[in-house]
Amino acid sequence: MLQSFLHLPTFIMILAAIIISSSLSFIALFFIRKKVDWESFKENHEVGGFLFNALGLIYAVLIAFVVYASWQEYNSAQEICDKEANLMLDLYLNVDGLPPQYRTEIRENVILYLRKVIDDDWPLMDEDKRNPETRQILLELWKVYVNMDSLDTKKEKIFYSESVSRLDEITEYRRLRILSGENHIPVAIWTVILIGALTSVGFSLFFGTRNAKVQAIMTSLFALTNAVIIVLILNLDHPFTGDIKITPDPYKEVLENILKLEELNK
Repeated sequence: MLQSFLHLPTFIMILAAIIISSSLSFIALFFIRKKVDWESFKENHEVGGFLFNALGLIYAVLIAFVVYASWQEYNSAQEICDKEANLMLDLYLNVDGLPPQYRTEIRENVILYLRKVIDDDWPLMDEDKRNPETRQILLELWKVYVNMDSLDTKKEKIFYSESVSRLDEITEYRRLRILSGENHIPVAIWTVILIGALTSVGFSLFFGTRNAKVQAIMTSLFALTNAVIIVLILNLDHPFTGDIKITPDPYKEVLENILKLEELNK
C-alpha cells in the first residue's frame, strides 16, 4: 500500500493529504462543538495555550530534525550515484594504460554494468529490491584485475594500481547506493511523528472561538500543514521511489560519453 501511494504523482499525494486531513479535522471539530459549547473552552485558554505552545515547540523541533536528516540522506544518495558513475568513467579511461589483451573485456563489462544499472537496478530500487546481476559484473571485473599479469612497464603498474583503487571505490559506492534506498526512518520515529501530529491537531480543537467556521478553517489549515510535511518526509525517506526520486541520469551521461569514445576508436 505504501509503495502504491509513493508511486502517485506528487500533486496527487499532496492533494490527497490535504483532503483527508482537512476532512478529518472538520468532522472532529463538528462533533466536539456539538457536544461542548465554545464558552466552556474559554476558561482553560490560558493554561491550554501555554501547554499547546510547549507541545508545538517540542513537535516542531522533532519535525525540523527529521526533515533535515531526511534531506541530508537524500542529497547523500544523489552524491553516491554521481561518484559511482564518474568512477566508472575513470575505470574505462584507465584501460588504455593496461596491457592490450585485457582492455576489451574490461570495456565491455564497464558498458554492461552501466546499462544494467540504468535498465535493471533503477526499476528494482523503485521497489526496494536488489539486482544481483550488477554484482556479478563487478565480480567479473575483479577477476580480470586479480588475474592480470604481465605488467611489464612502470606505466602499466601505475594504471593497474589506480584502476584497482577505482574498482574498490565503485564496489563501495554501489553498496552505499543500495543501502541508501533500503534504510528508512525507523518505525519508532514514525510513531512519534504521527502521535505528535495527531496530538497537536487534536489539542487545537479545544480552543473555542465564537465563529465555528473560522475555527474550522484554522484547524484544517493546521492539519493539512502537518499532513503535507509528513508527505514530504515520506518522499525524502525513499530517494529511489516515487515522483521525486533520484534518476539514473549520471549513469546515462557517462554511458553516452563512453559510447562516443567507442565510436571514435573504431
